[in-house]
Amino acid sequence: MRYLLLSCIVFLNLFAQSYYAKVEPIEIFSIKSSINAKVVSVKRELEGKYATGEVIIKLDDNIDRFDLKISKQKMDLLNTNIKLSNESLENLKRSLDIQQNYYEKIKNLKTKSQFEKDAKLLELINLKNSYIQSKINLQNLKSQKVDLSLKIKTLQDIIDKKNIKPKKGLYIYKIYPNRGDFANIGSKLMDIYDLSYAKLTIFLSDEDLIDIDKKRIFIDQKPTDYKIDKLWKVTDTQNISAYKAEIVIKKPDRFSKLVKIELK
Repeated sequence: MRYLLLSCIVFLNLFAQSYYAKVEPIEIFSIKSSINAKVVSVKRELEGKYATGEVIIKLDDNIDRFDLKISKQKMDLLNTNIKLSNESLENLKRSLDIQQNYYEKIKNLKTKSQFEKDAKLLELINLKNSYIQSKINLQNLKSQKVDLSLKIKTLQDIIDKKNIKPKKGLYIYKIYPNRGDFANIGSKLMDIYDLSYAKLTIFLSDEDLIDIDKKRIFIDQKPTDYKIDKLWKVTDTQNISAYKAEIVIKKPDRFSKLVKIELK
């Protein structure tokens, strides 16, 4: 009986489907220019190294920086004007309340002439109009602040996009432009790899999909605890009779090597 069981295990292993996959970075992506600008500096010596958080490619941003500086100065002035306008509006409101209370007291007094009452009413109306106009002016200043805030944010975004600074720890695989080149919108600037993990891509048959969750993954004939992280539900566009699957593995000592994968 024991001999029969061992024979069955050997039989199943002999017919386990084998696949070969290249050890690839968990993510590969390109940084493209979103701005039309001249390349003013390139740290090409960092190609093939890990990013440290410094600017690697710099596009011309002198006009944007000058515009940003002036816009921030305008914002300071605008904030001062808004503060003064608020104070003026508060003073007008107090004056308006006093004038309103005074008119309410005299409007029915027989000891006050109609001329005097009309004069105070006119003062009250003029004060109300001044108060309304001050509120309108304050709202206009606040609207200008919103527009200026958007401009400052847009300029800062443009400057950031002109100073290419990949996230620390990413691998700089290739740098495309040279100093003096002109970067057009959509042109490639850098290829970046995330080497924190690796992935293996295989294409499974219908037979391998049977009880796929119960099968163990062997890599180079060694059992692992890895599982299939992604499994496409439709057949691949190129391998039309197979289903694409991805296995995420720990960072290897060496990328791009071929490994043998078995599902048992």
